[in-house]
Amino acid sequence: MTTPQLISIAFGVALTILIAWYFWFAPKERTRAAVSASGAQEVAVTVKGGYTPDLIVVKAGRPVRLTFTRQEGSACSEQVLFPDFNQSAFLPEGQQVTLEFTPEKSGEYGFQCQMGMLRGKLIVES
Repeated sequence: MTTPQLISIAFGVALTILIAWYFWFAPKERTRAAVSASGAQEVAVTVKGGYTPDLIVVKAGRPVRLTFTRQEGSACSEQVLFPDFNQSAFLPEGQQVTLEFTPEKSGEYGFQCQMGMLRGKLIVES
């Protein structure tokens, strides 16, 4: 092999490792829910190519109020599902939709679009 070929291979391997780290191993920023005057834990979630924030931390036993605003026309993002809480909502484009529920047990609970392509996680602490 020539030197340019070896450099190209090394560059390709390094780029592959960087991409894998970014998508699967990079630490994600957690968003802690703010407590409103009513005592509910509130977070505003933007839906545009994914959920922002997609890692939400709340306390068990307190009501959670998530307000979703869908800023895209993709069919995948028109519904959000919280299967562990038996909750779901249709998200009309450009409108705010609020989901309310009270998680009783601590743990990690996933949420997603109906196709499973957009994903997020709700971390419930005791």
